[in-house]
Amino acid sequence: MLIKLSDDMQRAVELKVRSRIDETPVLDVNATAEEIRMIFAERNVAREDIAASVAQFATQCGFPIAFVALAPPRD
Repeated sequence: MLIKLSDDMQRAVELKVRSRIDETPVLDVNATAEEIRMIFAERNVAREDIAASVAQFATQCGFPIAFVALAPPRD
């Protein structure tokens, strides 16, 4: 289930996407979402919800995106 991100988390998404535009030709949605999720870890927001917002904002900016699989967490 996708949720609407809080205003400060949405701003973090927008800032991160904008900063990546100059760094890479294609945005890795999952890696970007994971970085943002770690910043807001105490809120326990699913990476998939953040990734949806990252992908939506990046495409609105005309930025090419890719969904690269992340390595599974180690126990």
